[in-house]
Amino acid sequence: MDSTLLTVFVGITALAFVFQCITVVFLAQSLRQLAARLEELRLGIAKTVEPLKDRLETLVGNVNVTAEKLRTLQDNLTATSEVIHRRVVSVDRFMSETTESARLQVIRIQDAVDLACRRTEQAVNMLYRGVIMPVSEASAIINGLRVGLAILTRRAKGPAVRAGQQDEELFI
Repeated sequence: MDSTLLTVFVGITALAFVFQCITVVFLAQSLRQLAARLEELRLGIAKTVEPLKDRLETLVGNVNVTAEKLRTLQDNLTATSEVIHRRVVSVDRFMSETTESARLQVIRIQDAVDLACRRTEQAVNMLYRGVIMPVSEASAIINGLRVGLAILTRRAKGPAVRAGQQDEELFI
């Protein structure tokens, strides 16, 4: 009975652990997919911004060729090109930081899963030592007392039955 109870409890604990592991695996896959999507988004933005930069540089070149007297306009376009370049660099840096942050989050989740597994194992060990072992020992003591009482009650009934048998033998 105790062995069956222990087996059922260990089975339930194992199922819970397997469920947690499956959940963590799905969570990790989702985070990987998110990181991949963020990387694709970053590449898409970089591809979109790069042609804009090339177009602006072409425009600046055409303005230099056609209108050398309009230096102020050229200076303004150059300043605009620098701002756009800084923005592109800023967006690229932001996307890199976001990707790195996602990677760090995956590492944190993995650490949390490891910690949860260790704590679950500790809890199972504490439960075994604190509950199951004492209950098993108490059950053994109670079974021993039952057997002892059963033996004592059989001895107590034994002479009374014998006296009844002797009375019947005398009657015959």
